[in-house]
Amino acid sequence: MTYNFTDDPSPTLNTVLEPTTGAVVLADGAIQGNLITDQFSGGDVSVSIVPPSGWSLDDVQWTTGGTGTFAVPPVGEEHNHGFTYTVSHNGSSQSSAGSFKIKKVRKPPTA
Repeated sequence: MTYNFTDDPSPTLNTVLEPTTGAVVLADGAIQGNLITDQFSGGDVSVSIVPPSGWSLDDVQWTTGGTGTFAVPPVGEEHNHGFTYTVSHNGSSQSSAGSFKIKKVRKPPTA
């Protein structure tokens, strides 16, 4: 599942319990849009993954390495960061995966 945000330096990816299977899954992200605009002044984005209420986040592994803080790419580029996460509750654990996209859009030309 891919998550999207706009100009948020600290986006949060929420996980939920899937009611029919009991699996912990990422909550639906927003529809794809322009993620980093010319209004964004930061150079990094720090992503947090939040377990469902009553669960603990045990581990997050980013396929591109690091701790979930990523540099904003140059204008017009898009970077995808895959990850796996493990959550636990009452002695049982579940793992799943997702991806996080960071895209900086071009400033529209002025007329």
